[in-house]
Amino acid sequence: MSKEELLEENKELKTENFLLKEENAQLKKMMFAAKRERFEGSMDTAQLDIFGNTSVEQTSKNPAEKKQSTKRKTKSTKLKKRNSFPARLKRQTTILLPAHVEKVDDLTQIGQDVTELLAYHPATLYVKEIIRPRGIVKTDPQGGIVQAAIPPRLIPKGIVDESLVAELVNEKVQFHTPIHRFSKKLKQAGVDFISENNLYNWFHTAAESLSAIYDLLIQDILAQNYIQGDETRMPVLSKNKKGAAHRGQMWAFMAPTIKAVAFNYEPTRSTQSAKMVLENYEGILQVDGYSAYEKLAKTRPIQLIYCMAHARRKFFEAKDNHPDLANYFLKQLQRLYQIEKNCRVQNRTMEQRKAIRKQEAVPILQRLEKWLHLQFTDPKLLPKSLIKKAITYAYSRWKGLSAYAQNGELEIDNNLVENTIRPIALGRKNYMFAGSDVGAQNLAILYSIIGTCLQHQLNAQNYLHWLLKNVATHKITPQAIDWLPHRIDPQILEKFRLEQMKGMG
Repeated sequence: MSKEELLEENKELKTENFLLKEENAQLKKMMFAAKRERFEGSMDTAQLDIFGNTSVEQTSKNPAEKKQSTKRKTKSTKLKKRNSFPARLKRQTTILLPAHVEKVDDLTQIGQDVTELLAYHPATLYVKEIIRPRGIVKTDPQGGIVQAAIPPRLIPKGIVDESLVAELVNEKVQFHTPIHRFSKKLKQAGVDFISENNLYNWFHTAAESLSAIYDLLIQDILAQNYIQGDETRMPVLSKNKKGAAHRGQMWAFMAPTIKAVAFNYEPTRSTQSAKMVLENYEGILQVDGYSAYEKLAKTRPIQLIYCMAHARRKFFEAKDNHPDLANYFLKQLQRLYQIEKNCRVQNRTMEQRKAIRKQEAVPILQRLEKWLHLQFTDPKLLPKSLIKKAITYAYSRWKGLSAYAQNGELEIDNNLVENTIRPIALGRKNYMFAGSDVGAQNLAILYSIIGTCLQHQLNAQNYLHWLLKNVATHKITPQAIDWLPHRIDPQILEKFRLEQMKGMG
C-alpha cells in the first residue's frame, strides 16, 4: 500500500475507533447512569459568543467576590414555616387535662397549645341496602300491587355499586394497582367471594360505558387550534401465540389551552396509526421529530412545531465528548427556559408572554440559528458523531423549534403531554401488559378520563363515581360533553376538589 493509502486507512480507523468509544460510553450511560438530564449552567448574562469565546466580563470576575456573595445569601435564608393541614380535613379533638383536673371548667384558662397530627383510617367497605316496599295503596285498593322500580345501575344485575367500580378503576389507572392485588384488598376486608374475573369484567364495563364520553373528549381536543402529541409502547398479549406479546402503541394528544388529554391505542407505530386520530385535524401540532407525524403533515393542513426538550436531550447526550459545543447550546437553552419560568411565576397572559418572548427569546433563537449553521457546515465534525447528529436534528427543524416564540399560546416543548404518558410507563411495570387489543383501548379510554380529571386537580375517585352514575342513569347525547372536567359546571366541580365520598349517592 502507498503512503497515502495507509494514511487514509489510519484516518478511517481513528474515526471508527472514536465512534465506537462514543457509542460504548452512551450505552454505559443508558445502563448505569442517572436518567435525569441535569445541566448546571451559569445564568449570568456573560455567555459564550457564537464562536465559543469567553467574554471579558465573565473571565474578569473575582472568585473571592463570588464566594462572599454566596455567603451573604446563606445568612439571609428564612426559616421554613411549619405546614398546616387543610381546613376541610375532618378533625378528631382530644383534650388532655393536667393530673387531678377532671374538666376544663375547673381551670382558670390563660391559653392553650394545639398539636395537630395527620392520622389515617383505612377505607371501609359498606353495604348499600335498597328497600322497595311492595303492596296495595290503601286509598286505591283497585290499583293492584305497586312497587318502585330499581334505580338504573352500571352493572344492571350485579352486586356492586358505582362507587366501588370507580375505586377499582382509579386504583389501576392512577395508582397502578393490578386487579389481582385489588382482589386481595377485598379479601382482607372480609369480602372473599368476588372473583378476579368479576373485577376484570367490571373494569371493562366501566370503560365501555364511558366510550361515548371519550369520543366527545377527543372531538373537543381536536377542535382546538393547538395540541401536543406523543406515543409510548403498550405490550399486548398475542392471540396467535400463547404467552407471547406484541408491542402496541398508546398515542397521546394533549390540548394545553383546555387542559385535556386523550389516548388512543393502535397495534403499530406507523403513520396510518397516527392518522386514526389526526385524520381530520387542522391546526398546530407539537411533537418530537418522529417521521410518522412529518409524513402525516404533508397530506393534512397541519402546522408541525417541535419540542425543544428533544433537541436539548441530543446535545446533553453529546456533552461528554464535545463539551464546548454542547455546553454552549445547553446554556443558551437554559436562558430560554428561564424566560418561560419567569412568565409562569409572574402569571403572564398569552399576549404578555408573546411580547416578552419577542423581546428576550427571539434574539437568542436568532443567534442560535446562525451558530447551528456554522457547526452544520463544519467539515471537521464527524457525520456519525453524537454532536453532529444533535446539530443536524436541531438545524433541520429550527423553524419548528423556534415557532413557539411567535405565539403566546404555544409551549417551548411538549413536556405537558409527556407528563401525562408517565403513568402508563409506571403502570407497565406493575400490570406488565394488556390482555388484548380491545383491553388496551379500554385502558386508553380510562387513562383519558382520569388524565383529564387530574389536569384539573380533582379527586379522581369522586369524579369517576359521579360520572359512572351519570352514564348509568342518563342517555349520552352531545350535551354530555359538559360532564367532562374542563367543561363541567364550576359548582359541581368544587365538590370533587373538596368533598369526600359522603353525599355522592
